[in-house]
Amino acid sequence: MAPVQACDFNPPLCMEGGVSGHPRDTAWAMSQENVELLHQLAAAWNRRDLDGYLALMDPEIDLYPGAVRVEGGAYQGHEGIRRFWADVYASWDELVGNIEEVRDLGDVVVGLGRVRGRSKGGFPIDTEYGVVLRWRDGLVVWASDWYSHAEALDEAAGLSE
Repeated sequence: MAPVQACDFNPPLCMEGGVSGHPRDTAWAMSQENVELLHQLAAAWNRRDLDGYLALMDPEIDLYPGAVRVEGGAYQGHEGIRRFWADVYASWDELVGNIEEVRDLGDVVVGLGRVRGRSKGGFPIDTEYGVVLRWRDGLVVWASDWYSHAEALDEAAGLSE
């Protein structure tokens, strides 16, 4: 796996060491673009910018968030992402993610950090969080999230094989 690098949501470019190549190498450049797009996606989430979030999602996206995944379900397409967004904010007044580390596996990017927030009932959350994203042509085509860095990394390892 690529070495870990700390990143915040607005870096000029989060450079990873997991992909060999020269900046002119197309695979290397696309991989670096995916890392930057992860930060853009997270920033849109934190702004509650649904349109900005959808702009980075493929119209056919499959999203497997933890709460739905355990029941064998997924949110599909842009309409599914809208439902996911509504479902999340029906339960949470505040939910903010912070990407602290990024693993760059080419078309798969893993963001590791923490999620903090407060439920509608006033209960706080402050927990480890990981997101695994598969990119194609600058858009997320597949995503899952995890409340464990180890589980997110295990998922990504399976996707990158």
